[in-house]
Amino acid sequence: MPKAKNNPITIHGLIIPIEWDERGNVIAISVSTFDEEEYLIEKDEIGKRLISFLREEIEISGLYRLKDGRKIIRVKGYNIESLSNPF
Repeated sequence: MPKAKNNPITIHGLIIPIEWDERGNVIAISVSTFDEEEYLIEKDEIGKRLISFLREEIEISGLYRLKDGRKIIRVKGYNIESLSNPF
């Protein structure tokens, strides 16, 4: 697993909710990989777009970093496996 900041990485897993607002709307997501790692998705434009794909299998390419002991990925590209349409 990369240890330094902003390393390129590609991961496969499921998009899961990790934070909700006071009305129960999902406001943060992560990808739970099949080897039991969890990567917080950065809340930029692409990351926010991925909220609509909860519980979908995904492949993500992006930049990985550690912050406060959490694995964070800035998404540069993704493919929703069930849709088989790369973005």
